[in-house]
Amino acid sequence: MPKSLIREHPSAELSGARAQAPLPRKNAALAQAFDRAEERKVNLLKRADMLNGEQLAAELGLSRATVDNRRQEGKLLALEFGAKRGFRFPQWQRDLVEERDVRASFEAVLNRLAAVEPWSRYRFFVQSSPELDGRTPVEALRAGQGEAVLHAAETWAQAEQGGG
Repeated sequence: MPKSLIREHPSAELSGARAQAPLPRKNAALAQAFDRAEERKVNLLKRADMLNGEQLAAELGLSRATVDNRRQEGKLLALEFGAKRGFRFPQWQRDLVEERDVRASFEAVLNRLAAVEPWSRYRFFVQSSPELDGRTPVEALRAGQGEAVLHAAETWAQAEQGGG
């Protein structure tokens, strides 16, 4: 490759390694892909089934402070919607925290996924899984399959962290 096309990759500073950056055309395509992903995230967070803390608190009959405490303790999944807009909570969590046994399983799964970033946790819960006979983890938790979901979460977490 001609030296004029080789650039120091920004992540090379962190690793101490010299890496080759993609060609400018590939950088533009990658930037566009990131922009599309961000746009999809914003659109998802604007949906009616993505509740702010006050809305989730009202649906659960809890105080806003309790919802925020549970979020901080990792007992609720929250997706950040910008510094001024706060967090959004997927509404499907309501069903998973109302019944004690289901809540315990849901919280155990969240704990297992704690090292995984929030958007990956969200994807885990809403995508169908072969390990759960094609069900989503949300559906499987509702059906009382907490142990199977916990096992699927462990597999997911290992793969997300590069271990699977």
